[in-house]
Parts: sequence; structure tokens; C-alpha cells
Amino acid sequence: MPEMQTNPDLENTGIITIVPMKPLSESKSRLAKSFSQEDREELSLGLLRRVTEAVKASSIGELWVVGGDTRVRDAARNAGGQWIEEMGQDLNDTLGKAFERAFELGSAAMYLASDLPFIKASDVLSVQEASRQQNNISLAPARRDGGTNAILVPKGELFRPELGGKSFIRHLSQAAQLGISVAICYSPGLGFDLDTPDDLEAYEHMEPGLMERLLPGRFP
Repeated sequence: MPEMQTNPDLENTGIITIVPMKPLSESKSRLAKSFSQEDREELSLGLLRRVTEAVKASSIGELWVVGGDTRVRDAARNAGGQWIEEMGQDLNDTLGKAFERAFELGSAAMYLASDLPFIKASDVLSVQEASRQQNNISLAPARRDGGTNAILVPKGELFRPELGGKSFIRHLSQAAQLGISVAICYSPGLGFDLDTPDDLEAYEHMEPGLMERLLPGRFP
């Protein structure tokens, strides 16, 4: 596992937020009919910036961005976070290993999706608050496809991410099998992730000018 520097003021006290990323060249393939590869890459970076800004504004603890490429690395560092090379064979393997590392440092681990266009610091804090001082696992469901856009796991729990289609139900089932209590967080900025052209159209109505802010210079 790659060696990581940690903030000694946060170690053993806080939450480490983990945001996984693909290389930008592989990002947002479902938008290929609407955007060029260059624009999809810029869109993914714009979304990542929104997520990292919300995490840092929440002052909730450390931020790790895991995976991606050199531009993702630079964005993570510019946001005051730490960039870590890909750890596993796939998304869930990577997150599982990142969670284990956070637990080793004495912290709870929180997964956040990287493509949440409406996320604010209050949304990040709502996941922590739902955990009731980290006595519960907190889950934030995606509104559209049954996925999971945020997971907070108290340090040492055996629970591991099972992201993918209909993951929210799998997470509830896993927690029940482990006998771990779960809090469900419906904070507005955590419900909407951006994957499809339909998402783009709907979200532009919800926040006029959203795409111009995420892709500055693309629109007249």
C-alpha cells in the first residue's frame, strides 16, 4: 500500500473522507454523445472540486482522493487534501483498503461520490450527525438508481462498501447481517449524482447556469 502522510492534529480524532476517482480519460462515458472527451474530463474535475470544497468547508477531518491521474492529483492537493494512488483491483477493493487504512490511523472512514453537483458543507456534516457520534453507520442513498452516494463507517467496524447498481439495498442487508445499526441520511446535496444526459437537463433546471459553472468557457 502506498505510504501516506497524515495530519497529526486530526489523527485519532476525526473522520477521513475518501473520494475515489477514475483517470479522467475514462470518466463520464455515458455522456459521450453530449460532450467531447475533453469536456467530460473538465466536467469530472469541476464536480470533484465541488465535492472537495464541501469537505474542506465542513472541517470534518482529513480528505483523501484515491486514484485518477496527475490532474486529479493536482486538484486534490490544491483543495488541501491528500492524493493516493489506486489501491485495489476495482472500486470496492480500493475503498475497502482505504477504509482499513483509515481505521489503522484511529479514524472513522467516510466515502463520498465524486460527482455530486449540489453538495455543500452542510451535506457532509449531515452524514456525521446522522451517525450519532459515530455510533451508527450512515448511508446516503442516490435518488435515481438505488445507489449509495455517501457511507460513514465508525472505526473498526467490519462493514465494507459494495458500490454498484442497487448498492443501497446491499448495504442495508450487510449491516443487518452484521448486527450494526444504520442511519439513513437524505440530505439534498447527497441525493443527486451526475451520470446521464437526463441528469444534466434536470439539474440545469434545478440550478440554472450549473453547466457553465462546471465547464467555464464552453458555453457562450
